[in-house]
Amino acid sequence: HEIRNPLNFVKNFSELSVELLGELQEVLQKNEASLTDEQRGLVEEISRDISENLERISHHGERANRIVQDMLRMGRGSGERQATNINTLLEEHARLAYHSARATNPDFNLTIEQDMDPEMGQLEVISQDIGRVFLNMVSNACYATHQKRLAAEQSDGKPYTPILRLATKRGEETAEVHIRDNGTGIPPEAIEKIFNPFFTTKPTDQGTGLGLSMCNDIVRSHGGSIRVESEPGEYTNMIISLPLAHREEADTEATE
Repeated sequence: HEIRNPLNFVKNFSELSVELLGELQEVLQKNEASLTDEQRGLVEEISRDISENLERISHHGERANRIVQDMLRMGRGSGERQATNINTLLEEHARLAYHSARATNPDFNLTIEQDMDPEMGQLEVISQDIGRVFLNMVSNACYATHQKRLAAEQSDGKPYTPILRLATKRGEETAEVHIRDNGTGIPPEAIEKIFNPFFTTKPTDQGTGLGLSMCNDIVRSHGGSIRVESEPGEYTNMIISLPLAHREEADTEATE
């Protein structure tokens, strides 16, 4: 919260400076006749540079604010455990991530395949938190498949169909959720780092590097684990394993 206060000042004064710059340009236009061509060109160049700088300040201020929001979510409890239908929770948040991607980019599309275990049933979980894990991972899959589709279009290569496969399986002691996409994949040297805070393979303006770190913390707090299977350029499979029985010690271990 202490970080957000100066960020708000940065944002507010950036917006105010944009308004002042606009007023300055109006004054200069009214007195344009008194300026030489050289002076007019210099004023326009300086004004353009200031405007671009203010846009950068605003952009990175908003990004810093998103990082703070993610950090706050990481440290905030989201509710109590309750019996939750995992298949339904996965379907709902996958659909939410898909429509969010479509809203951001109307050209985005994705074929979603499902192989849900009818015996999956319910688990005692904090549904808001596990839903956030599903949402984040499906959003990453949407991003990876979209980037691969754009690359395929630019290279005029073989046709590419973005596919997301959702699967669940209930075992004797654990339940597994598979979120697999046929997108860009993850380089082997990055797999060991993807759960580290602030590490991201996305461009700096498109990822904070906190999503998977938060997912890992949430799953661990439920006594579970996440493993990754990936082949660069081919696929990524995120496998979430959750215990069928709630272990009280899992919450204690996660906070130590």
